[in-house]
Amino acid sequence: MAQIEMNMLSVITCGSISVRVFCPGMDKLVLDDREHKTHYPVLWLLHDEGGAAIDWLATPADRLAEQYGVFLIAPDQHHALCTDMKYGPRYEYFLNTELTAICRNCLPISDDPAKNWIAGVGTGAYGAVKMALKHPETFSRAAALNGVLDMEAVIQKALLGEDTGIRHNQASLEAVFGDLNAFPGSANDLFALANNKTENHFLFTWEEGSPHEAENLRLAEELGSSAEKVKLPAGSDLGSCQATLRTALTWLTR
Repeated sequence: MAQIEMNMLSVITCGSISVRVFCPGMDKLVLDDREHKTHYPVLWLLHDEGGAAIDWLATPADRLAEQYGVFLIAPDQHHALCTDMKYGPRYEYFLNTELTAICRNCLPISDDPAKNWIAGVGTGAYGAVKMALKHPETFSRAAALNGVLDMEAVIQKALLGEDTGIRHNQASLEAVFGDLNAFPGSANDLFALANNKTENHFLFTWEEGSPHEAENLRLAEELGSSAEKVKLPAGSDLGSCQATLRTALTWLTR
């Protein structure tokens, strides 16, 4: 098992970004590829709101990268909710362009959308599904792990002064999305985006009893045959994607 910590200056976000890279096992690498012709599949991982790339160290990411021969790359995304913020960094643009370009320049990973997948946990799942819906030129599959997907419902809580459950309030959500009343049907609304034709594929996996089960089911139904659903036993994730991340890698590489 091998891990790499990359620290880079991003022109797009106007700041430094930390990225964790989990590498395939030695037996999965073509070690005598002196001309660097081999390019490996990559799963981009988005952490939950309030977290950081380092959170993935608590998950089975390193073992799964070794087992499946896939690079797993987890960037920081701060509080941007994988969005081109109204008042802040253009994180969606960064992830789709600058980050992927820098990593491909440093690592033997594929630029073929068929070998570029994206997954996220919690609000990171919202970002992962959004990226696959909006950027099929970069990502071909997305997996939502215990996903917080109905951002309109989160916004409605914020407008009522209630706890949103995702470490955001009305002011910070306005910094991300701008006019919150204009969110429904916008380019950041997953349920609106799901109405567009897509050839990409999506996995929604969550633990039994999850408070977000209904929104996962609803979005999967909106996506129709392009979506699959897997409900796992309660507690199987142990708070660190133990079951959902493995389920996603199995689905992605089958």
